[in-house]
Amino acid sequence: MIRAKFTCQQNTLNHETQTSTVILTPVTTNPPSEENLTFWQATPSGRIELQITNPEAASQFYVGYDLYVDFTPAR
Repeated sequence: MIRAKFTCQQNTLNHETQTSTVILTPVTTNPPSEENLTFWQATPSGRIELQITNPEAASQFYVGYDLYVDFTPAR
């Protein structure tokens, strides 16, 4: 398993399709913390973009909040 730490940058609802677009980017060193610096050194840039059709799921992505993202092989 690989763990990354991302910040939610955007959560925009398309009222026509009722689909939310959520964009996450790797944490930066602001605010400075030892943990953020460690994650930033491993992943200084990138982007995850999700199209979410489940309103309950989309509502859990708060702009400005950090999230851990775990990558586990699906074998």
